[in-house]
Amino acid sequence: MEETHEHQIMSFFYDQSSPSGVGFETIDTLTNSEETICMAMALATQISDTLPDKAKEIMNKENIPLYRIFTDNEGFWGEWCNSENMDVDEEMNKLLDKIAQDLKKIAES
Repeated sequence: MEETHEHQIMSFFYDQSSPSGVGFETIDTLTNSEETICMAMALATQISDTLPDKAKEIMNKENIPLYRIFTDNEGFWGEWCNSENMDVDEEMNKLLDKIAQDLKKIAES
């Protein structure tokens, strides 16, 4: 029986020192995927913009991400700090599809 291992693909977090207010980490494979990084950053900024300053302060102090994207041997998924008045499922699904396309293209080359 195959064991399932989770791997983090991207992580976005509130960063008060960044001009956009958002910082991120990603796997080396995706660092040259500019369109994907821009999509991911736009989503992170959208989530960040909806959060009150107090929430950002706590997230920064506790090292809580705005969102993270994971993969395992079955697929991709995201976990995000979703405020009640915001629905980002569609944007997240588009981003997950784009990451899958990028990784497939890289694997085939």
